[in-house]
Amino acid sequence: MTLSIVILTCNQCGHTMRLLRSLAPYLADHTDTDVVLVDNGSTDDTDAELSAWKASLPRIAPRIKVIRLSENRGVAGGRNIGISAASGELLLILDNDTVVNAGALDGLRRHIAANPSCGICAPALRAPDGELQSSAKPYPGPLLKLAHIVRPGRELERERVEMRKPHPWYVIGACQMMRHSTYDAVGPLDEGIFYGPEDADYCARVRRAGLTIDYLPEFEIIHDWRRATRRSPLSRLGRLHIRALFHFWIKHSTPKL
Repeated sequence: MTLSIVILTCNQCGHTMRLLRSLAPYLADHTDTDVVLVDNGSTDDTDAELSAWKASLPRIAPRIKVIRLSENRGVAGGRNIGISAASGELLLILDNDTVVNAGALDGLRRHIAANPSCGICAPALRAPDGELQSSAKPYPGPLLKLAHIVRPGRELERERVEMRKPHPWYVIGACQMMRHSTYDAVGPLDEGIFYGPEDADYCARVRRAGLTIDYLPEFEIIHDWRRATRRSPLSRLGRLHIRALFHFWIKHSTPKL
């Protein structure tokens, strides 16, 4: 099955270029794979760096589509725009602060091809220093969020338990693979959620469509996560995140497994 990789970026040129450089060998070896990169209103050097990088790689440049937005449309809005421009039978959603490898990408593709009931699959995520991220998550209810405020940066037992499940409540949106037909059936990401937890919302909707959420720790990629909203909960981004959480809790007031 053909693959479209959808990447969202906004003013993080260094991270974005690092990801694209890690993808270049894969694109060279897999002519059935393309990239759709959505620039969510960047004002840094992203545009110039992208143009120069594409010009240096004429063999794969035609399979890298760049969509430049005049304003930040949020995570859900930007990803919906990218997916609407994607032609692959499989979709890979990637945060721009990831670094990929061929083994993980091919492993995800094999898994989803061999498991018709798989709605979304995701690998393990590790920081550049090797720390394993808690990326397979339980229902992100108010009590769980309150516990993180009281004990910031501390992984909870409920999260450790979820990481051991092959089918967690959700997997974070840093790296998710699904069939394009799944997205078509479930519908677009909820643009009422500007920044988090659009990934939890989408996994809930996929599961309610009768499909599974599959966590595959045998495959790993790097994710240089930063926990932006924890550092600045009263910033604009932090306030948007809090608003999105209330939107999510009203929508999913009764969590379903």
